[in-house]
Amino acid sequence: MKAECAEVIAEVWTLLDGECTPETREKLRKHLEECPPCLRLYGLEERIKELIAAKCRGEKAPERLRERLRLEISRTTIIRG
Repeated sequence: MKAECAEVIAEVWTLLDGECTPETREKLRKHLEECPPCLRLYGLEERIKELIAAKCRGEKAPERLRERLRLEISRTTIIRG
């Protein structure tokens, strides 16, 4: 795998989520147009994201899980702080 491909793969989710800069978006789109293996991967990731969104629409995590996550985040913040 080329270094440039590894970079694109690492950034694919930011592109899918619309969280990358316009410059990065253009760079990724240009690479995807020129690299069929990366384009296939992008298509797969896009389908996975759509499937997750369709299957999890409107669902919330159970309250016990949410509370455990809050506690762990708090602990991590205290440890790192």
